[in-house]
Amino acid sequence: MAFTPTPELQSLIEKLLSLEEQYPYSSLLIPVPSTEDADKLFTELCERALFNNSTYDSTFIKEAIKDKKGLAGCFLGYMSKAADRLRETRDIRWLHIGLGASILEDGYPDWRDYILAMADLYVTAEEAGLDPKPAFKLIGYDDEYDFAHHPVVCERRRYRIS
Repeated sequence: MAFTPTPELQSLIEKLLSLEEQYPYSSLLIPVPSTEDADKLFTELCERALFNNSTYDSTFIKEAIKDKKGLAGCFLGYMSKAADRLRETRDIRWLHIGLGASILEDGYPDWRDYILAMADLYVTAEEAGLDPKPAFKLIGYDDEYDFAHHPVVCERRRYRIS
């Protein structure tokens, strides 16, 4: 028996794929979803990726965009957008959304962009008075992989990125 996405998730994936032409890949630009509808869609997909692992939502989403670097780049851009919203609201929900986006940006061409975005999420959570460790554990950053002392995190603490 083959696994398939739920009809609700399939509808969300189709909406995501319909955005491909709006967000083409560029090595010079990390795209960020720019409309209210796209923002709602990315928020929903990121939350599903983080919290619906038992239904393989993240696997289905990643499979749908595996050859679509522009859409993968949007999830990287959404990590930064989530950090900005976390900075503004101090609401842990935005840390979770950013971490969900980190799951979905899988395969983005430059891992250094990913590390910078992760460090920004981590330090922004600290600056908001939140402990990011429990949330980061949800995506596999446990005490053994001490992300709090990663050189990029330490550097980010030293020089606030605006």
